[in-house]
Amino acid sequence: MKISNIVLITNFLEMLKVESGLSKNTLISYHLDLKLFLEFVNSKKSNFLKTDEKLIKNYLNQLYKNDLSAASTSRKISTLKRFFTFLYQEKYIESNPTVNLTKPKDAEKLPKILSEKEVLKLLDTVNKDKSDFGIRLSTMLEILYASGLRVSELVALPISAIQKGEDGIRNYLVVLGKGNKERIAPLNKSAMKILQDYLEVRVNLGQKNSKWLFCGDFRASKNMNITQSNKKFLVDKHLTRQRFHQMLKELAINSGVDEKKVSPHVIRHSFATHLLNRGADLRVLQELLGHSDISTTQIYTHIMDSKLKELVKNKHPLSAKVTT
Repeated sequence: MKISNIVLITNFLEMLKVESGLSKNTLISYHLDLKLFLEFVNSKKSNFLKTDEKLIKNYLNQLYKNDLSAASTSRKISTLKRFFTFLYQEKYIESNPTVNLTKPKDAEKLPKILSEKEVLKLLDTVNKDKSDFGIRLSTMLEILYASGLRVSELVALPISAIQKGEDGIRNYLVVLGKGNKERIAPLNKSAMKILQDYLEVRVNLGQKNSKWLFCGDFRASKNMNITQSNKKFLVDKHLTRQRFHQMLKELAINSGVDEKKVSPHVIRHSFATHLLNRGADLRVLQELLGHSDISTTQIYTHIMDSKLKELVKNKHPLSAKVTT
């Protein structure tokens, strides 16, 4: 019985979901990559089971002509290699057409970061906003910078992530990260205080029964002393990544920080770099960031290396000496 391309994609994604424990966003990326490849295969009046190395190379050449970045091309090659390996292992095909495919070399890109001064400007500005909206944004930014969470982890924090003791909120959250792995996310005193304030605002907003810490159903008022406690809770959804990104951009403008430099991921990078600059151990940082491989964390050491080189160049007593 002939099996359709759509069914093959569905079977592949189900396998990834069950066996690899990948995040929803990663699965969506795989799906989009395969849909794009399927459009090309259909345009050539072929199908996945008849795909050979030549067809795949023609597809990659088309991507190249469309000026797709090396990083995006590399990801699409990874998707194809994993997909056709799956088809081969499940005996849908007799040979794997991606065996000889190689990824383009990416130019090493250092993570973008904010200086400690810029992060403090963002925090100072938002902490002055005592409206419901301001307290919620302040809480999210404080937690993000205190713990280095991924934005997807931050917006989807369940209320159960908060740990409470006899004296109130404890100084950490329990976070479910990539691969459904739990880890501890630390909170400093500033984050703990604003979180306690936010929990009271959350009740006033009618969100007490939501399972999400940052509910996206009702928008908090930007006007001080105006809450929405008269509204009934209707839909239990968490705040979206896109909305939080937009909120950060607005905050950057109000703080006098270049909005083009500010994003949730940049705050995460800044958290990691600032900790390393202050002597944090790389292995500890790996645990805090939820990286499964230390090599992912090591990218931050390159930022330190570049700063050290600049320091030696500009500040060393012999740096201005001219040799003849």
